[in-house]
Parts: sequence; C-alpha cells; structure tokens
Amino acid sequence: MPHSPTLEEHALQKLNRFLQLLKEEGNQTPLYAEFWLKANRQHPHHAVELHLKTPQFDLHAHDEGTDMYMVIDAAIDKMNTLFKKEKGKHKDKMRSVDTPKSQFNK
Repeated sequence: MPHSPTLEEHALQKLNRFLQLLKEEGNQTPLYAEFWLKANRQHPHHAVELHLKTPQFDLHAHDEGTDMYMVIDAAIDKMNTLFKKEKGKHKDKMRSVDTPKSQFNK
C-alpha cells in the first residue's frame, strides 16, 4: 500500500531516536533491524512490528490500532521499555557471582 512521505518521515524519526539511545547506552550496533508498517485497506486497523537483534538482545515489539502515527509511537515505546528491561537483566546477570550455592539453585 502506498504511504505518505510524512508517515515515512515520522517513522524514521522515531526509529532513529531509538537507535541513538541504543548507541548511547553501550555503543551497541544492531546486527538486524526490521520495521513493518501494515495498513488495512478495508477498515482502519493498522499494525506495526519492530524486530531488533543486537549482540546481547533479540527484541520484538508489536502494536495495533486505528491511528498509524499513534501505533508507531506505541510500538517504539514498547521497544524502548523492553530494551531497558533486558539491559537491566543483563547487568544483573553480569554482576552475579557464581558460587556453589547459586549454582545449586539453578
């Protein structure tokens, strides 16, 4: 489905802002990033999917709704939340010390 230049500009601006955050947080460069915009012709129900693969994370965000701009914003916000959550888990994992007791609990 053809899209407007303003929609493409909005999506790229939001995605570039998230990728800048990703680079600032640890100089991670995505190995793989996909951003799908799915517009439905028959009724106003659109979907956005974002898949991001980095050396440490493999993240996927999805959102649906009637306003494409709001759906894009929500999907990127979800990806931002997922990234912060996974980053926190990764930091906790790196800080944990392997002791016989911690290995027994696994």
